[in-house]
Amino acid sequence: MNIEVEIKIEIENFEEIRRRVAKRGKLIKSINQIDEYYIPCQRDFFAAKPHPTEWLRIRTNPDKTIFEYDISVNKDAAGRQEYAKEYETGITNPIEFKKILKFLDFKKVVEVNKERQYWDCGNIEVALDRVKNLGDFIEAEAKGDFQTTAEARTVCVKFLEDLGFANIDHSEILTGYPVLYLERNEK
Repeated sequence: MNIEVEIKIEIENFEEIRRRVAKRGKLIKSINQIDEYYIPCQRDFFAAKPHPTEWLRIRTNPDKTIFEYDISVNKDAAGRQEYAKEYETGITNPIEFKKILKFLDFKKVVEVNKERQYWDCGNIEVALDRVKNLGDFIEAEAKGDFQTTAEARTVCVKFLEDLGFANIDHSEILTGYPVLYLERNEK
C-alpha cells in the first residue's frame, strides 16, 4: 500500500508551466496513459456525493498495465482528503482481465486518456497532464519521508506557490479526472 498526498490544479498555459517546472526538476518520462474506471454491480463508487471516496481502475501505460484500488482517507464535506491509500498489482493479460471483470458484473464507467509528463523535483513528483476532452493540469505529489500528511501537503503547497500559483486552497481540483470528465462531457 502507498499513501498519496497530492494537489491538482487546472492550468491555462501548459508550455509556460512546463518551463517553470523544468527549472526546478528533471523530466523523467512522457507517456500516454489510459485509465479505465470500473464499479462493481453491488456498489456504485460514483454515486457517493458530493465526491467518490473509492476508485477501481485499470491503468494502461506503454510498458505495463496496473489494476488499482484507491480509497480517500478523512475526506471532508468539500471533498478535500487528507491522503489516499493505494493498492495495486500488475496485470499480465489485460484483455483476459477485462473479460473477467465483465463476467463478474463490473461496469466500466469512464475512460480517461491523457498525455502525462513525470518530473522529479526532489521531494515532489510533478505530473503535467494534457487530458483528452478535459484540459491541462498539474499534480504535485509529496515523495519521501514526512512526519505527517499535513507536512507533506504544506510542501506541495509551497512548491506550487514557488511556481507562481496563488490561492491553492481555492484553485485546487478536489475531484479526480473521471468525475471531472463525467461532469463536463456527459451533459
